[in-house]
Amino acid sequence: MEILYLSEKRRINIDLIETLSRIELSSLYQIIDLTPDILIVANDLHFHELHDRLILSTAKWLDIPIISSDKKFKSIEGINVIWN
Repeated sequence: MEILYLSEKRRINIDLIETLSRIELSSLYQIIDLTPDILIVANDLHFHELHDRLILSTAKWLDIPIISSDKKFKSIEGINVIWN
């Protein structure tokens, strides 16, 4: 949803269909279903924007870093943000 949203707002130069196609062709990425476990993490994670909250909760639940330029992500405990 975040990619769809950003694409529609013309904030990124790739659309949802192209993104999904690239993900399917790559062994480096995996699409993760939104599960009740992730929603429980989201329940305890307080962040102002819903899409970002779900992204942060998923990363926290999977214990994986996030690639993002959003400086607010760094304030979330348990989140490792990769960005220079």
